[in-house]
Amino acid sequence: MVDASLRVEAKATPVRSQVVAKLRRAIIEQRFTTGSRLREKELCELTGVSRTSVREALCHLEAENLVELIPNRGPIVARVTREDAREVYEVRVALEGLAGRRFAMHATEEHVAALRAVVAALRDDVAAGRAADLVAHKDRFYATLFAGARNSVAAKMTDTLRARVTLLRGRTLSHPGRAEETIREIEAIVEAVAARDPDRAEAACKAHVEAAAALALQLLPAEGGRP
Repeated sequence: MVDASLRVEAKATPVRSQVVAKLRRAIIEQRFTTGSRLREKELCELTGVSRTSVREALCHLEAENLVELIPNRGPIVARVTREDAREVYEVRVALEGLAGRRFAMHATEEHVAALRAVVAALRDDVAAGRAADLVAHKDRFYATLFAGARNSVAAKMTDTLRARVTLLRGRTLSHPGRAEETIREIEAIVEAVAARDPDRAEAACKAHVEAAAALALQLLPAEGGRP
């Protein structure tokens, strides 16, 4: 079956960038399941581009830790275990707690307004059942949070985790009821930062990450990439 959403269009954006974006989104949305093989020929047919473009895109996604190269087997969708997730969430708790605290202390009113706008978009996504947009708007939420926090080192550290975090986020947000819980948790973050309460903002950010972690650790296998 042809998946039209994976077709690459003839436009100004470089072909490789389009292929990377299409495949990244398909992985995050679990259209390519964890541990499944990524055969170049099939991807060429799905995207309508050359094998060279597909191979370059897979190398890029391997650098993002979304693809693994297995000897004698080829590229597969990266496997994420409970231990992998536990380590990622431990770092997220520290970084996002810091971001919440610093945002409450240093963000401008424009940053707060931007955060509120993203939350409104997230509510619309949940109401309409737009899972893919929900993940994208969560990325915007965190980009705004870290911009207002005014700590470039923390922001860069978060960027190194972005792909793996987004992969986990796609899995947890698709779980029944989690999207609604997420809205309530980030609303608590916004209320705290808008009140300029660093302690409450830090606690709300940490609570949000810990709730996501608890669900992810429940859903993921202890070893390997399969539940």
